[in-house]
Amino acid sequence: MRIQKALINFSKIKDNELVSYAQKIVLKMTNNPNFTAPLPDLETVQAAITLYTAALIKSKDGTKEDTANKVALRRALENCLSALGGYVNQTVGTDLTKLDSSGFNLSRTPSVVGILDAPTLDVYYGNNSGEMFFEIGADPHATEYIVLYSPLPAPADDAEYYTKIFSKSKGMISNLTSGIKYIFKAAATSSEANKMGIYNFSNPVEKFVP
Repeated sequence: MRIQKALINFSKIKDNELVSYAQKIVLKMTNNPNFTAPLPDLETVQAAITLYTAALIKSKDGTKEDTANKVALRRALENCLSALGGYVNQTVGTDLTKLDSSGFNLSRTPSVVGILDAPTLDVYYGNNSGEMFFEIGADPHATEYIVLYSPLPAPADDAEYYTKIFSKSKGMISNLTSGIKYIFKAAATSSEANKMGIYNFSNPVEKFVP
């Protein structure tokens, strides 16, 4: 299972927001018993904040050189914060309480999708003999779609059906026997469903193949 970490990429944080964000980290880590030997030390990080803040103010009505200096000092501050975030992640391990006390933004924990609900299934005649089109009710959490099909009478076990996997919720099955009635059913798959081999299948659809 993936654990939460301090985020150490700051490219999406706006210039002004980076100052307050970095200052919050320094404040929360100062005299914090969870982080007794920060690397880099907090004085170094504070110095980088001070230099960047001054460069940011100067660049607003300054020259191209002032802007370039601001960019360089932002990069220096980001490097400090990235190194400090690495220290935090290494120090706290999996202790979320300690991690949260650092002031860093944290990565999200992935939600477990689980076994998806049974989708709807529509089956249509194809353009040629032995072809059938299908449309499965799309599920935003699905990794793929599985279609089971067989000539009637329906098999007693799902393992006895023909099986096709599709990356999209619409598709075509070909090489069916013309003039025979088939049964079709479908399910949306997820990583959890695949691991357990458990799927919620749609209501079966029976159709003569042209």
